[in-house]
Amino acid sequence: MGRSAYMLEIARGVRGSLGRFLAILGIVALGCGFYAGLRMCGPDMRIAADRWYDGCALWDLRVVSSQGLDDAAVARLRKVDGVEAAMPARTVDVMAEAAGKSVAVRVSSVDADAARASRASGPFAVKSSKGDYLNRARLASGRWPRAAGECVASADSTTSPLRVGDVVRVTSSAGDVDSVLVRRTLTVVGTVSSPDYPYTGSFGTTTLGDGTIGQYVYVTDATFSKDVPYTAAYLAVEGARGLESGSSAYERRVDAVAGRVRRTAVAAARERFQGLKADAQAQVDAKARELEAQRQAAATPDAVVPTEIAPAAAAQAQDGLAAAQRQIDEAQAKVDAMQGPEVYVLDRTQSEGAATYQADTERMDHIAAVFPAMFFLVAALVALTTMARMVEDDRQKIGTHKALGYGRARIAAMYLAYALLAAGAGAVLGIAVLSQALPLIVTGAYGIIYAVPSLGLPLPVSSGIALSSGGLGVGVTLAATWIAVASTLRETPAALMLPRAPKAGRRILLERVGPLWRRLSFSWKVTFRNLFRYKRRLLMTVVGIAGCSALLLVGFGLHDSIWDIIDRQFGPIIRYDTTVGMDADAAEKDVDAVAARLRDAGARRVERVERRTMLTRGKGGSASATEKTRVSVMVPRSAAGLSRCVGMRDRETGEAVAFGDDSVLVTEKLASLYGIRAGQRIVLFGQDDAGNAKGGGVELTVDGIVENYVGNVVYVGRSAWRRVEEDPSFSTVLADVRGGTSAQKRLADELHDMDGVATVAFSSETIETYRHMLSVVNMVVVVLIVSAGALAFIVLYNLTNINVSERVREIASLKVLGFTRREVHAYVFREIVLLSLLGDAAGMALGTWLEGFVITTAEVDYVMFGREIHPLSFVLAFALTMAFTLAILLLMRRRLDAVDMVESLKSVD
Repeated sequence: MGRSAYMLEIARGVRGSLGRFLAILGIVALGCGFYAGLRMCGPDMRIAADRWYDGCALWDLRVVSSQGLDDAAVARLRKVDGVEAAMPARTVDVMAEAAGKSVAVRVSSVDADAARASRASGPFAVKSSKGDYLNRARLASGRWPRAAGECVASADSTTSPLRVGDVVRVTSSAGDVDSVLVRRTLTVVGTVSSPDYPYTGSFGTTTLGDGTIGQYVYVTDATFSKDVPYTAAYLAVEGARGLESGSSAYERRVDAVAGRVRRTAVAAARERFQGLKADAQAQVDAKARELEAQRQAAATPDAVVPTEIAPAAAAQAQDGLAAAQRQIDEAQAKVDAMQGPEVYVLDRTQSEGAATYQADTERMDHIAAVFPAMFFLVAALVALTTMARMVEDDRQKIGTHKALGYGRARIAAMYLAYALLAAGAGAVLGIAVLSQALPLIVTGAYGIIYAVPSLGLPLPVSSGIALSSGGLGVGVTLAATWIAVASTLRETPAALMLPRAPKAGRRILLERVGPLWRRLSFSWKVTFRNLFRYKRRLLMTVVGIAGCSALLLVGFGLHDSIWDIIDRQFGPIIRYDTTVGMDADAAEKDVDAVAARLRDAGARRVERVERRTMLTRGKGGSASATEKTRVSVMVPRSAAGLSRCVGMRDRETGEAVAFGDDSVLVTEKLASLYGIRAGQRIVLFGQDDAGNAKGGGVELTVDGIVENYVGNVVYVGRSAWRRVEEDPSFSTVLADVRGGTSAQKRLADELHDMDGVATVAFSSETIETYRHMLSVVNMVVVVLIVSAGALAFIVLYNLTNINVSERVREIASLKVLGFTRREVHAYVFREIVLLSLLGDAAGMALGTWLEGFVITTAEVDYVMFGREIHPLSFVLAFALTMAFTLAILLLMRRRLDAVDMVESLKSVD
């Protein structure tokens, strides 16, 4: 056969079985495209973040000292080998009234001159002629601050959004706020988007309020007091900008410089400490000299003082000298007790926003590694079934070619070329479309909770991922084709040129159940015999449909599991709806007054607790995105009272978990991150003003694990807390106060007017925030369901088409025997419906397992998704698969009607 004739034969094969060709093309396009698209989501998200970080000169290392840094220390850090740029900054966390609510705000200084001179260059870059200007925020609206009392605020905050013209009124801080800021009122003159805060749900942790930063603002240096040292120095590492943030090459480059920076920072901090201690000692010595001079002056007789009052004056002078001496002694004791600073050199893995974003991209990698496997499994089965049918139909042609002397390889190449053409075209089409569409949809959805700009079209496509995806799709199809054709080629030409003899009839297992079998009609007996007689067709159809329905169930179940967070957290677990935070120095009577006011407002539950934001880790390995995890530690004044406010139960059994004054309970997500079980230990760390762990931590033995979905919480009984410190002030009040938005606003206004009140938060605000954050799921779920639905339709159409094609002679014979049109349809479609029901049922079991895997893989560190699939989701997934089946059966009716009765005469029967 010449080359032109050979190609003509292949072309005729495509035209003669166009439906089969398009089915293979479509399923390979879905499999390859879905695999490539999902696999590219994580890399595309990381590329977008890296372009943003590099374009805005985000820091690579952050140096923090507990006693601050000065210009000399920053200059020394700038000279460290491998440091490209260094920028100092002052930062303080404050509680403030902003946008009608009390919120924790991070106030940071910015080089206002460099900021005003900078220019945005596209969505990812902010250009500046000043190399030391790092962390370049992009101005979204308004202008940069020019004077003390002006600020720019985050344009990305979802919890406390601010606009130009709003006012931020600072109320308190962890220390003396007036010694740090010269203005307590800050006017918003602009809004910015900063690469240092990519996660919009929380801008970091703090010891104030509810433990999270709800808003950040940048001010000029003039807003800070002149004697306030730098809080941190931000460093850019040479060569790091050319490497992808979070990659192993990037981390190796930064780690190599971090060691040198740490040594320099420790030395500079030690020198500064010694200078501070020397200055303090000099002040004490000067006071001591003044006191000595006063003593000498007091010992000299004063002729002016009348004799009758001299003894009283001398006694008064001695008392004054003694008081001065006590002050000097106290000052000297403080100087002697001064300890050296703690110095931290942090990289981006210690940045909550960057680390959370990186972890989310890696979770997309995990999902992409498993979810598309179902597509390829189904594609392989369908390709095997399709090509097996094609080879079976061409038996006489294959026998003719063998009789004419063509070798096995030459004949097999014809079918492999057919499969290669269909699979290759499908792979190219699927990868070209879905490697752009899926990442665009997913990154757009994640844009709801992250401020990272989205990449524009065309999106970058990894050649490795594209080749592996296409190679896998084409390879699976070619392998299935070879399996289908190899067995046929082993037969002799004479055998191939004869139609294959019908499969010998055998009794099926159901026939041995006499009472049941005798009650079946003839049509049903034939149906069951056909089902179990052709086991390969049964297996292929059931597995294919099961895979499709499983993917549909995963899509619906994912929606259930994520949206269950709100319904399961607020009500069954969190039974209070109002949280009032008091100032750290609030008087006992102020706290009691707040509790009394809440009771007057109709609160059904009022309980005082101590709430701390701390860091924790387990004693073993960790699945957390960061080395230590932020937790909310809650210590109640009354264990029984907290049990009324918080439902403490085991999620799997539903039984209550006992909580007493000696108990330590941790929430389930935190326990899973560190593999903690009852009887094991966790370590709690306090935080410094920069949010870093301080000290060696305190170990506590866990008594139980409780259900929780939002945040990580450690409940510590009052007696157990004494291992950490003495009784706290219990300065947070929890209450269950029902009412609408207007009632809550009136109550909040009244509470804010009371002495000592720092924050008032309502669960309704938290619920609204989480609803906004979780809306990212809807689009992802739609993508999964649409993709699974498309796969199901193609699979069902192809399998049904093959089923009908295999039985053309049988169908024609039925018509000759007088079966009506309706009876013929029922005869064929009944089997297909039963196979769909079997596959659908198997898919429910497979989908339940697959959904559980996807859910645990997709979770973030601070949220636990629901673990149950709603009954309605099972119904929808099952019904949708059956709806596809019925739709295809309607399409196939015309195919059955077109079968010519003359075909029955060709049967060898």
